[in-house]
Amino acid sequence: MTDVWIVLVEERHADVEALPFSTLVQAVAAAQEQARAGARVPGDVVWDAGLNDDMRRDGWVLYLPYGTEGDCVRVVKRPVDGEPGD
Repeated sequence: MTDVWIVLVEERHADVEALPFSTLVQAVAAAQEQARAGARVPGDVVWDAGLNDDMRRDGWVLYLPYGTEGDCVRVVKRPVDGEPGD
């Protein structure tokens, strides 16, 4: 089964945006750029935010929160044409 990495941009003033990528490297680079662009100041991005077991189980591979109101960018891994957890 082929995997896809999806960058989810959760901005409180806009709809959630889902950006699919064919490689993890591309997804991480895009996620980092989206976090930089969304943060009011660069220091707002938590570059070393850890993932807990539930996040990993749900397919999260990167989590970049910024700001105080839940804004974040994350990368999740999903199988193409599959169900979560396949």
